Amino acid sequence: MIYEPLFKLERTGVQIHYYTNVRKYNPVHWHSAVELIYILNGNAEITIEGKEYPVVAGEFVVIDSNLLHEFRCKGESMMIVIHFSRSSMENFIPNLKEYHLCCTRTEICKEQLEAYLAICELLKGLPPLYVMHPLGYRLKSQAIAMEIFFELVNQFAGTGEAVQKPENRETLERLEEMIEYIEIHHREPISLEQIASHFYLSREYFSRFFRKSMGVTFTRYVSQVRLMHIYQEICNTDTGIMELAEKHGFTNYKLFNKMFHEVYGCTPREVRKKKKKS
Repeated sequence: MIYEPLFKLERTGVQIHYYTNVRKYNPVHWHSAVELIYILNGNAEITIEGKEYPVVAGEFVVIDSNLLHEFRCKGESMMIVIHFSRSSMENFIPNLKEYHLCCTRTEICKEQLEAYLAICELLKGLPPLYVMHPLGYRLKSQAIAMEIFFELVNQFAGTGEAVQKPENRETLERLEEMIEYIEIHHREPISLEQIASHFYLSREYFSRFFRKSMGVTFTRYVSQVRLMHIYQEICNTDTGIMELAEKHGFTNYKLFNKMFHEVYGCTPREVRKKKKKS
């Protein structure tokens, strides 16, 4: 189950999501918000700019603005995901643009461990608030999130290289157009030649550009997007699995089953069966 966010990011600068008993997968993507993922139960694999970070229960990872990342959680897990709007946080930290954030359990130094564990303790305070719903629980949740961001910028922020280089921004803007095109047309048989022609690029240049920028081939990315949509419909509709695969662009059912198991760690029928029981 995915609980609705406590706040709208554009209103408060903070958005908190609770996920329970989910096999979550997000293909490679990026956004301007700083993202914190805290695993309550289970484990996950997060890839940031091509580097993989395993995360187990009780650990969190921070992903800075505009970094390409992929999230994979094969087993059913519980987690909290918090997004912090950089523009909103600049109201409190005017020179925030000078800093970049990076925090993973595998890369922190010994001196940072105490601060890391302190943030974990703060994160543990969020689920009881949501479950018990005391008067003003949204206010308290917001306060905890803001305290977490305070600790992040004071203990895990670095200076030096800009958060996003101008040339990278141009690349991301171009990629954004391509990703939007794939999202709109993922149900159709999109060929490499077709999308390359749409963006006035040669097949070879588009293929190299996409793989270098996204870390996956165009064909694989399209399949990942299709799988994400199919999984959501398996969980929320009674439509036949083969019909869903065809609806979202898979023509090779054997390939669909293979990739689905690779991403979610189970078969589509196992997901449907479990959802019906629950």
